Amino acid sequence: MSRFDINKIQRSPEEWSSLAFRQTTENNIQWKIALGIIVAAVAASATSPVTGIAIALWSIFSAWQQSKDVQRNQEAIRDKGAIAHVLDGDNFYDYRLQVGEEIIKAELNFAVERGLPLSDAAMDYIEGGIKQGSREQGGLDSNLTSAPPHLRPESPTITQSSIHEVNNIFDIVRAIASLVLNCIILGVGGSGKGILVSNALRRIKADNPNRKIFYIDPKNEPGEYGYLDGVADVVKRKTCKNKCPEEICDWLDEVLDEYIQWENENEETLLVVDEGMVIGDACKKTKNTRIGTLILHIASLGGAAKHNAWLITQTPYVGAMGLSLTSSSQMKWLALIGANDMGVIKQWSKSANLENISLDKLGMLTKESPVNRAVYWGGHSKWYALPQLPNYSAIDRDNNKPNGDALSTEQRQSLRERTIQSMIDRLERTKHLNLDDFIIQELGGSDRLEEAREAIIETIKNANHSGLIYKFKLG
Repeated sequence: MSRFDINKIQRSPEEWSSLAFRQTTENNIQWKIALGIIVAAVAASATSPVTGIAIALWSIFSAWQQSKDVQRNQEAIRDKGAIAHVLDGDNFYDYRLQVGEEIIKAELNFAVERGLPLSDAAMDYIEGGIKQGSREQGGLDSNLTSAPPHLRPESPTITQSSIHEVNNIFDIVRAIASLVLNCIILGVGGSGKGILVSNALRRIKADNPNRKIFYIDPKNEPGEYGYLDGVADVVKRKTCKNKCPEEICDWLDEVLDEYIQWENENEETLLVVDEGMVIGDACKKTKNTRIGTLILHIASLGGAAKHNAWLITQTPYVGAMGLSLTSSSQMKWLALIGANDMGVIKQWSKSANLENISLDKLGMLTKESPVNRAVYWGGHSKWYALPQLPNYSAIDRDNNKPNGDALSTEQRQSLRERTIQSMIDRLERTKHLNLDDFIIQELGGSDRLEEAREAIIETIKNANHSGLIYKFKLG
């Protein structure tokens, strides 16, 4: 007689919550930060300090965002009792068997609607689709979408899932950063242009640190410095508010002179021109078409040489800068609209560069977006729901208050110092006498073993830590 019982594992709600809560803390975030900073030390010595700083800050930002995700997950567990999206592997499967499909659907729907990060098992379940009821094949439940791939049945796609229609949410950051293109980025104030661009620039730097970024900022808002901190290689700022057109264009000419020389010295570049509406107005009144001519030349002639340009503006009518319909159509258009700004689409619809969309469809997309925004991507000539992105500035415009996720320059420097010291402390305490064992067993860094080993050795030697040099036989 068999002792097998598929329903044997039964836990109380409190036990499941405790298990899920513990799972959110087992992520080694602090060591991921440390590993990123240590790897950055090697990159800085091999390339340039700017590259090292960019990689280090990217690691800090990524890990900081992960810590915010952990906090949001723990709040969902504590306040709502939602745990299905956190559980992984056998734990997800066992919980699903105990509570049933309807509870799983309800919890995952809650998590998806609020943009909470999902475990691999939860993602597999969603992507496999949810079938009402179950049918058996050869004694196996064919609805076990969290089973290994070779045991899964043919399933509908994610767009057919009864959990949430997420097919309209589009990874716009990946679209504009994986292959750097010439773009015009359009949106009224507060629509999220800065957040989107800052995330895209970080993705570009993470994928290719050799791509140099030159950013022209006529706004000079200190609360937005975090967008570019550690990302842009050159930032030229000026407070152009209440400045006469001649003063703005004189400054712009000086900046463009510097840019042209800088571009000639670098093989891969991206010029980002912010506040195109302000610059365009000044250029129109002074009959200065230089910035438009430069962007046209980059868009037409710079692609093969990996020289690209992004123009950020609040209006699709960029003729004031010297960009005609023909020249601007050579660039990919991206537009952002918030749920409270949909009226602007009536004005934008007159532009030949944007696909027309009804207010009903636009409203549906903003409702599907976790940040209540829709995005148009010219690469597909289609509107999508905008995903939630980290805000690296010090301003939360939606709620008109400071952004608690932002790190000041002093905080970032303090975090770097404390994280490197924490790594030194951990190296001193570890029982491992081999760096490979330490990296694999304690940092979980087997996928970057060689890179991590070199970075840690460099850090130990830079610290001139004779004890660790002896301990790991680095002398």
